[in-house]
Amino acid sequence: MTTDAVEPLWNSREAAEFLNVSQATLSRWRSQQEGPPFVRVGGVARYNPPTVRAWVLECEADHG
Repeated sequence: MTTDAVEPLWNSREAAEFLNVSQATLSRWRSQQEGPPFVRVGGVARYNPPTVRAWVLECEADHG
């Protein structure tokens, strides 16, 4: 796999905007080990867009 296949990571603001939740909600989810998967880069939470999209679809299927 090359880095060309990886989208730029979202910061918390971008992920929150996509999910239509507040950054505080994302922070709470992280502390409660809920919400979409994230990685820490330099101590800062970052979100992989395809992973966040997959998480949304999984949530939809679970509650569908």
